[in-house]
Amino acid sequence: MYKAKHVDTEKALKYLEELRHRYYQECEAEKQKVARYYSGLQKGLDIAEDIFLCSNYESDESEDNNNE
Repeated sequence: MYKAKHVDTEKALKYLEELRHRYYQECEAEKQKVARYYSGLQKGLDIAEDIFLCSNYESDESEDNNNE
């Protein structure tokens, strides 16, 4: 097994902390993208549902007869 000699532990720990911070930011950005996607999907479903529940929609008799 290889063991490094004369390693700057401060530099290594700083680099690891930077990586941790970067990946945390990427994770948060990805979560926000997914949340926006599902929010848009939910909004689309709400709009579709509202179309069918609209109280202003009045079908006339000719439409009712065509559907039978």
